[in-house]
Amino acid sequence: MEETKTSIIKLQKAVEDDQKQLIPGLPDEISMECLVRVPYQFHSNMKSVCHAWQHLISHPSFYQQRLKSGTSEHLVCLVQPLPPINDSTTTTTTTEYDDNPLDSNNNKTAKNEDKQEQQQPIHSPPQYALSIYNTTHNIWQRTSPTEGSGIPMFCQCLALPSSGKLLLLGGWDPTTLEPVPHVFILDFFGATGATCNWRRGASMSVPRSFFACAVIGSSKVCVAGGHDSQKNALRSAEIYDVETDQWKMLPDMIEERDECQGLTWEGDSKFWVVSGYGTESQGQFRSDAEFYDLYTGCWSKVDGVWPFSSASPRGTTTAVCVNRDKHQRLWFLGGDQQQQQQSREVVKVSDTIRLEIVGSIPLPNCITGTNPCVTTFNYVGQEGGNHMNKHRLFVMSGGGGRGSSTLACGECDGEGAFISDGYSNDGTIKWNHIHTPVEFSGFPYSASSLII
Repeated sequence: MEETKTSIIKLQKAVEDDQKQLIPGLPDEISMECLVRVPYQFHSNMKSVCHAWQHLISHPSFYQQRLKSGTSEHLVCLVQPLPPINDSTTTTTTTEYDDNPLDSNNNKTAKNEDKQEQQQPIHSPPQYALSIYNTTHNIWQRTSPTEGSGIPMFCQCLALPSSGKLLLLGGWDPTTLEPVPHVFILDFFGATGATCNWRRGASMSVPRSFFACAVIGSSKVCVAGGHDSQKNALRSAEIYDVETDQWKMLPDMIEERDECQGLTWEGDSKFWVVSGYGTESQGQFRSDAEFYDLYTGCWSKVDGVWPFSSASPRGTTTAVCVNRDKHQRLWFLGGDQQQQQQSREVVKVSDTIRLEIVGSIPLPNCITGTNPCVTTFNYVGQEGGNHMNKHRLFVMSGGGGRGSSTLACGECDGEGAFISDGYSNDGTIKWNHIHTPVEFSGFPYSASSLII
């Protein structure tokens, strides 16, 4: 109760004092208990009630209170290709996607209208958008910035949970197929009305694609490696402060690293760049990794981290914080061909990380045979009257490979998305299959998650 009162005081300072109570006739403590339980899809409607509610629901403290009360919702954000267009010459797209994800005025997956929205040649590059799966309410939505023709191909998505922001970084221009330095920011807390709050952030100093990136601290993003427009692997790195909207170059990495994976752990000052390959050794993934320490300003290399010379760590690797042995772990799903039906745990110990296979966990049949895309989120809620906090994995793959926009699995009717749900008696992960509409079945090239 004391934490609730403290949160209310913070929230009251953030709103316009044009009314004495949040809900007339109710104590503010009771009003807050009511408001935090309203699903996110109705928040934009709530902001239209009065100025006080608009400022209240746009303030991060409101979402912190939702987290404390166990009423938060879990979102998985995916960079996916739009469904392919099937026609002999050109095709008219008649699907208008939601402008604001999970908004109550747009609570269907797509709105079909009898009008021409656009025409696109059959051989044009695929268009990409951001798909959002609400794991709490089992809702799929799609959104993209209003400018241009969607989001860059193969861009990276990163969530900043504390501020409710999602960043889309780099990738390819869908027309020229050249790397771009673009940064798009989606603000979930600050969305107003029926318009999703997209904005352009400051561009990266170097156009790049297939690079490593990760969030460090509450508002900073590190990027490193990837390749340029000539397919040259990069050593350059930079850091972005989301609050000030400024980029700063970091010292170059020790090695060139294309198709590398970026990792950070909560409470750690190090940005890890795992594996990747050089310009002259494309497709031969390095076994080492290196990390940049924000305190020392230096890169250090660690050998023997990545044992899969023919497998990319991009998208298939995610950091997990667990408490059972006070170690932080890295989940890897996939591997070389003979290892693709199992997952691995990599243990991070103090200032280094090392591969330690602590368990081989069979994946659902639907996502074996290709490297799946994985992200993790902390599940926070109430169970049996007790507050609980545990990690879950979201896994999704395209059965036809990375260029496919459909999934192939006889057991799951062509759908290949799963969420882990604890462990069975034999120690293996229990998987819950997610119903995935066909228009959301494209291979996710990047995934991230946040709680709202």
